[in-house]
Amino acid sequence: MRIVVAALALFIAVSALPRYFSSWPWATPPQLPHQSALQAIRDQGVPLPGWVTDEQVKNKLGGKTWSIQKLLPIATDGDSTAAPEKSDAGVTSPVFLLLRPQIWEADQPEVEWLDIKGSQHWTTDSHQKLSFGVPTNHSENSKTVRISGDFFRAWGQGQTYAVLQWYAWPTGGSASPARWFWADQKAQWSRYERMPWVAVSVWLPIAPLSDIAPHQETLESLGKTLQKTLLQSVFTSASAQMPGGGLSRYGHRAQLKS
Repeated sequence: MRIVVAALALFIAVSALPRYFSSWPWATPPQLPHQSALQAIRDQGVPLPGWVTDEQVKNKLGGKTWSIQKLLPIATDGDSTAAPEKSDAGVTSPVFLLLRPQIWEADQPEVEWLDIKGSQHWTTDSHQKLSFGVPTNHSENSKTVRISGDFFRAWGQGQTYAVLQWYAWPTGGSASPARWFWADQKAQWSRYERMPWVAVSVWLPIAPLSDIAPHQETLESLGKTLQKTLLQSVFTSASAQMPGGGLSRYGHRAQLKS
């Protein structure tokens, strides 16, 4: 008799589940904050203090649309843009900034790094973690956002790069999607919204198969500037002013394949 009663109770519970979950708030996707600002990144890129966007385009890598900016440092005298950083071989080169923002609630970081590596037919080595902190503001109560990026050498199609990449979000950043997942779960449970993210990949052209160590400071500095800019604009405002870039000045292009 007890078995019959238990089976009947289980049947009633299972039958009621669809109706229960249809009225449960989590049946609808949590809200994605700053959605319009995130979508603007894909179309217009991000302006960075101390750098000028010499060119900005959209391109598909592995089926996903990325913003690609060619960045040049701004001269300290303010008269004109400074010459791009010189590689070990003495070749002037800009820095390329690739950004893929989250554009809807269900969009999650997954295989962005594989998409880049596969589309460019890269060979990579010298992999190491590059960690740095970015203060959220300049007040005494400022918190430091910690970033753990992947720093490595990549080459293919006749060009070698020093590369730094990570997923940026409002409370941190990591090259591992798993780190974002736990931050996203916390945001959903505490505020019922998604944790917005932007995939960041920075490419610095260097001499063929040269050491990436001399370029670590340059990429770390640019990484801090970018994360700080995202914290102060995209991740804190519903809309952001993001002017696009102009035509190429130096004629140097990243060798990209869609």
